[in-house]
Amino acid sequence: MLSSAVASPAPPAPLSLQAERDQFYAWLADAVVYQDWQPTSQPDSSRGFNIGSVLVNPDGYVVQWGRNSVNATRNLTQHGEVRLVQAYLQRTRQVALRGYTVYTTLEPCAMCAGMLTLTQVARVVYGQRDPAYGDALQRLQLDSRACGRGYAPYPRTVAVAQAPDEVSRQLDDAYRSRTALPIVRFLATPTARRLYAQAARQLAQYQARYPANQVRLDSARRYLARLPKQAADY
Repeated sequence: MLSSAVASPAPPAPLSLQAERDQFYAWLADAVVYQDWQPTSQPDSSRGFNIGSVLVNPDGYVVQWGRNSVNATRNLTQHGEVRLVQAYLQRTRQVALRGYTVYTTLEPCAMCAGMLTLTQVARVVYGQRDPAYGDALQRLQLDSRACGRGYAPYPRTVAVAQAPDEVSRQLDDAYRSRTALPIVRFLATPTARRLYAQAARQLAQYQARYPANQVRLDSARRYLARLPKQAADY
C-alpha cells in the first residue's frame, strides 16, 4: 500500500558568511531610507526619492550613508550613491575606494555606475532591480566587438550582485505587477513603505549565524541609531 504522505520541502541552505553579510547590509540600506521616508516623489514636497546607500569598508564595517536628495537640492545628480561616495571621499581625503562595497536599495543608474567604476569600488550589492535604468555596471563590462563596430569592456570592473534577502525579492515582485508606474513613484507607495519597514525590523531582530558577522551587525545597528531621522542631510 502506497503512503499518501507528502514529503516536506527541504529547508533552504544556510547563507555563507558573505551572503549573510550582504543580507543585513541590504536591510541597513533600506532602514536608512525608512528613517526618512518620503510619502511622495513630488519635487516641491519631498527630499527626493526613497533610495539610499551605505558604504562598507574592506574590514566589513559600515562607514558612510547617503539618501537621494534630488528634489531638496534641485540637482538631479544627487542620487544616494553619489552623495555617499562624495561625502566619504571628502571626509577622509581618500582618492579611491579599493576593497569597499556599496549596498544600495535600487540598482544603480548609468551615472552612478560610472562613478562607482571610476572610484574603484570593489563590489556593488543592490536590493531592487530597475528594469528601465538598471544593468548599467554590466553594460560597462560588456564586450560588443563581436557585433561589428562594437566596443571593448571598460578597463575597470566592479563586481555586482543582487542582495539575497527576501525583501528585495518581494520589492521586485510588487513592482512587476505595477510596471506602468515609474519606479520612483512606486517607491513612495504604501506597499514599498511596508516592505522597507519589514527590512528595518529584520535588521533590528536578526541574529547572525557567524560570530564575525554578529559583531558587524551590532556595529551597523549602532551606526543606524546615530543617523538623523529627518531630512537633515542636504
